[in-house]
Amino acid sequence: MIHPLRPSRAYAICQIVGWGAYAMMGVGIARGFGYGNPAMTATTLLGSLVGMVVTHLWRGVIRGRGLLAQPFSRLLPQLLAGVVVAGVAAELLVWATGLYVTGAYSMKTSTPGIMLATTWSWLVTILLWTAVYVGAQWFKRWRDSEIQRLRLEVLARDAQLSALHAQIQPHFLFNAMNVLRALISEDPMRARDLVTELSDLMRYALRAGQQERVLLQEELEVIESYLRIEQARFEDRLTWRIEADPAVRLTQLPPMLLQMLVENAVKHGVATSEFGGEVAVSARRDGDGVRLVVTNPGRVSVNGGTRIGLANARGRLALIYGGRAALTLVERDGQVVAEVVLPGDAP
Repeated sequence: MIHPLRPSRAYAICQIVGWGAYAMMGVGIARGFGYGNPAMTATTLLGSLVGMVVTHLWRGVIRGRGLLAQPFSRLLPQLLAGVVVAGVAAELLVWATGLYVTGAYSMKTSTPGIMLATTWSWLVTILLWTAVYVGAQWFKRWRDSEIQRLRLEVLARDAQLSALHAQIQPHFLFNAMNVLRALISEDPMRARDLVTELSDLMRYALRAGQQERVLLQEELEVIESYLRIEQARFEDRLTWRIEADPAVRLTQLPPMLLQMLVENAVKHGVATSEFGGEVAVSARRDGDGVRLVVTNPGRVSVNGGTRIGLANARGRLALIYGGRAALTLVERDGQVVAEVVLPGDAP
C-alpha cells in the first residue's frame, strides 16, 4: 500500500532533489564555459549545499513568524525583504567558500561586476524558491480548508436529517396511538389484530430514523398498515388504493416521506369531509425520473402542522438530492394532489 508523503518528508525530498539538480546544472554550465576544473566543481557543489541550508533557514523564518497567516499586502514586502537577505547571505557564503576553502576565487577576480551578477543570480534563485514554497503552502491550506468545509457540510447535513426525522416520528406515532386507543373499546378483537400493524409501524419508524433512504416497496407496506388502522377508525368514510409500477418499487426515497403525505391526506382530507373520500397513491416512471402522487378529497389547507411537515419533507429532499427533486401540493378538479418527483439517477 502506498502511503502519502508526510509534509516534512516531502519537503526534505524536494530540497535534496531540487538543490541536487541545481548543482548538476551549475557544474554542466561551468564546464560548458571552460570552468570545469576541480576547484570550481567543488565550489559549485558546496554552493548548492549553502543554498539548501539558507533556504531551509528562510523557511524557518517564514513558519516561525507566521508570515503566511498575514494579509497579502503585509506579506509581500516581508517576503521580498527576506529574499534579499537570504540571497545576499548565500552569495557571501559561497564567495567565502570559493575564496578560503576551495581556492576557486581570488580577490583579484572578485570584481564588483562579477559579485553583482552572482548576487543577482542568487536573488532570482531564492525568489523562485520562495514562490514555489509559498504557493505550495497556500495550496495545502486551501486543500485542507476545502476538506474541512466538506466535513462540516456532511456533519451539518447529518444533523439536519436527524432533526427532521425527530420532528416527523412523534407526529406519526401519536396519531397511530390515537387510532388504536379508539379501536380498543369498540372492537377488541380487531384492535388485537391491529396491534401487529402498529408494531410494524413503530418498528419501521424507529428504523427509519437511522436511515437516509428506504425502498419505495417498504414505504408502501407501511402506508398500507397505516391505512388499515385509519380505515378501522373511519370505516366506510375511508377508501384507499395503491398503484405502483413494479419497475419503480425498488426506487429509494427518504423514509416517512410518502407516509407523511398519506397521513395529511387522511387528516386534512377524509377526516374533515362529511362523507369522507378516497386516498389514492400512485408511483410510476415519469421520463427519466419517478413521480409519486397522493390524491385526496378536500381543499389545500396549509396549517401549522402541515406546513412543518411539508417544510421538513422539502428540506430532506433538498439535502439528499439538491435541486433535482421537488414536492408540490395543489388543488386539481376538486382534489388535493401532492406530487413528489425524484431524479432519474436516484437508485
